Amino acid sequence: MSEQDKLQFPASFRQAFTYGSSGAGYFGTDVLHGLIKGMDDFLANQDRLWSRSRSLGPALLGCVPWFDDPELLDRVTRFPSACVMVTKQEMRKRGRVGFEELKRHTDQGPGFPAQAFSALTDLASRYEGDPPLLYPTSPEPPAVRIQTFRSFGFRKSGSTPVPILHAKLFLLGELWWHDEHPEGFVADIVGFTPMRLWLGSANGTKSSRLSLEFGLWVDDRELLVHAQEFLIQLLRHSEGIDPDDDQFAPEFVPLDYDDETFWEYYRDLDPEVDPGDE
Repeated sequence: MSEQDKLQFPASFRQAFTYGSSGAGYFGTDVLHGLIKGMDDFLANQDRLWSRSRSLGPALLGCVPWFDDPELLDRVTRFPSACVMVTKQEMRKRGRVGFEELKRHTDQGPGFPAQAFSALTDLASRYEGDPPLLYPTSPEPPAVRIQTFRSFGFRKSGSTPVPILHAKLFLLGELWWHDEHPEGFVADIVGFTPMRLWLGSANGTKSSRLSLEFGLWVDDRELLVHAQEFLIQLLRHSEGIDPDDDQFAPEFVPLDYDDETFWEYYRDLDPEVDPGDE
């Protein structure tokens, strides 16, 4: 018997189950199998959801502390739009091979359209210097680029522990477009509708398949909304996949507007505009 075989739990610990009307869950070893199966089922979509005229296809948002599982990486990159955040990785050599693979897909993957979320549309990247001061006649600033993989938080560089991104969530949904702004004028609108959520204890790593973990697929609407809000907050405060800074230093900063000029502009359009009205 090899050393690896000696370090495996019995197969009896691996359990799959269903609950409620549509829930699926997994206990024991290799719960990543359940995560990947759910992704495959979602991408296949027997109801032809992705063929609708205004659909931009399936999309994924997620977070996990560490990620080096090749099969899970393959599934994430099959989504037309995807972003997964990981805790800021240490600079040590161990685990860097898998991390370099994430970096490669970060540069080549499709990423996720920031304009799908209003909380990400008023931002600029500090990597490109201070954002320009915007006036009413300024051209529309370019949207921030949300890469397929991003980092979050602090990097451990010594023996002192640091707080990390330890949540394991994968939110699946549909991207869509519309040609009418909610206020009634014509505009290209992109949105995201959350549909299924994976909650689990396993990291996105090969070694996590050997451990006793759990994972659940849920579709409760209120829970989906809260998970989306959390993931958007992470995105807003995330960084490039391998930043130089070891501290919590979000890439995105608010755009800088000339408030007085904007007030004068809207006052000319409507003399009854209240200068105290945001």
